[in-house]
Amino acid sequence: MKVKHLIFMGFILLITISITSCDDTGLYGSDPYAGGKEGSLIRFADELPSPSQGRAGTAMTFKVYGVENYSENVQFLINGMEAQISRITDSTVTAILPENVSTGGTSIVVNGQIHPGPICQVLGKVALDPTFNAGTGTNGFIFSIERLNNGSIYLGGRFTDYNGSAASTTINGLARITANGEFVAGMAFGEGVINGSVNDIHELSDGNLLISGTITNYDSVDLVQNITRIAPSGALITETVEVLNLTDDPEKSFLVTPTFNGGTSSPITRSFVYRNTVTALGGFGAYSDNFYQRSTYDNVLTDFFTVGSVVRMHVDGRLDSTFNLNKSVVPVRANEGFEGLINDGYMQADGKLVVVGRYNRYNGASISGNIVRLNFDGSVDPTFQSGAGANDMIYTVIPALASDKYLLTGLFTTYNGATANGVVMINENGTIDPTFRSLGFSGGLPNFVRQLSNGLILVTGSFTKYANVTREGLCILNPDGTLAQEYNNTGKLDGVVNDALEGINSLGQKTITLVGFIARFNGKSDIGNIVRLTIQD
Repeated sequence: MKVKHLIFMGFILLITISITSCDDTGLYGSDPYAGGKEGSLIRFADELPSPSQGRAGTAMTFKVYGVENYSENVQFLINGMEAQISRITDSTVTAILPENVSTGGTSIVVNGQIHPGPICQVLGKVALDPTFNAGTGTNGFIFSIERLNNGSIYLGGRFTDYNGSAASTTINGLARITANGEFVAGMAFGEGVINGSVNDIHELSDGNLLISGTITNYDSVDLVQNITRIAPSGALITETVEVLNLTDDPEKSFLVTPTFNGGTSSPITRSFVYRNTVTALGGFGAYSDNFYQRSTYDNVLTDFFTVGSVVRMHVDGRLDSTFNLNKSVVPVRANEGFEGLINDGYMQADGKLVVVGRYNRYNGASISGNIVRLNFDGSVDPTFQSGAGANDMIYTVIPALASDKYLLTGLFTTYNGATANGVVMINENGTIDPTFRSLGFSGGLPNFVRQLSNGLILVTGSFTKYANVTREGLCILNPDGTLAQEYNNTGKLDGVVNDALEGINSLGQKTITLVGFIARFNGKSDIGNIVRLTIQD
């Protein structure tokens, strides 16, 4: 199970850059009292507090001078949250870490004057996994992380290096890593995806892989149409086909081509595999395949068949003529498909497809609320009763822990008329699940959600607060939408998460690996767009 949201990454990245490019205080958020006149009598010593780290309720003593003169008018802040001061001396301040406090900068505020202090490291049930050895990670976006049945882990995206391995091998858009994050050498990726990206990775029933995204050239074969099959080794699966030869050169009688002969006219956002069929979603307007019988070595003919952002193919790339076609006309043509922006989708175990984004029509009929479910033949499923749906764009859809529920993220504030601030849980029939209620985000938007196997819900985005509590880019919620105690101790996540993978590390601890465009997390920089957290039960 996975989710991606590629369309709005540029927008979110601009927000991220604008926040983080100001100064280093972006690591832990801006001080709410910034702009106050800096005093000269109060100063922190350049040393860690005692103890150097603690949990909510811990009394931490900071070395600071001059506060005793203002004991009646002083506030102590930890990452923007006010902490109770239990003791002030001529050289120390002792503060009690409040509930829901997270790692970040400290400051003392006296009469509107701000005095910055050291970083306060807050312990809890979430931490960076010290057993994960990704090093400097990738030098570009990661869109997908997929674990195969044999335990192999593949990364897909738009990158050309992983932890410096490009010095000895070519890496373009694909990498295989171990369970501990180390690069697996000796793969046959060759030149990989040239000037493109891998958005989705699927394991097929024969053990081969299906990759999709922005892919027009793989291993120097330029006949790929945004989707193709590769071997587990990374090698493109090809065949030799006969073409017309109008020359005296016998070598121009044949072409080496991908065995998957089909695809789309422009990039694929999401793809799904079900019963030897492949369904693709994206902004494309046509299905395409190469017509080799009339092609020459130097001029390959491509057929185009108009579709509207959704198409289904067989596993060899041929168009599936049972999906969303209008057979009442001659020649047969596709129905209109979607009119608008497609961001994400999820295919159920029965082959039905939930599609989200910002659109208002499908096959010429009005669609409310930017969400619809399609039957396996491509028709609208009337049993999906979303009503007015979301009142604004939906970024992502992912199944919740319960198989009959979904989690959505987006710009919306209501769902079918009920309050739903950026995240909502819906039932399998499209109705809202009232047991979960978002308490609201500020300072930015949520754009990724994943329910963990323990029932907790991880949300990431560009926000700075959740329920008016400082949570910069990442929060972990209880199943009812409240902040989970002891799980919100980490500092700022600076970036965009596209995908996640749960697992177990070598110490037997539960983990979740986050991938995307991630510059920093919890004060650690140069993490290369991939980070693994340990999650205690």
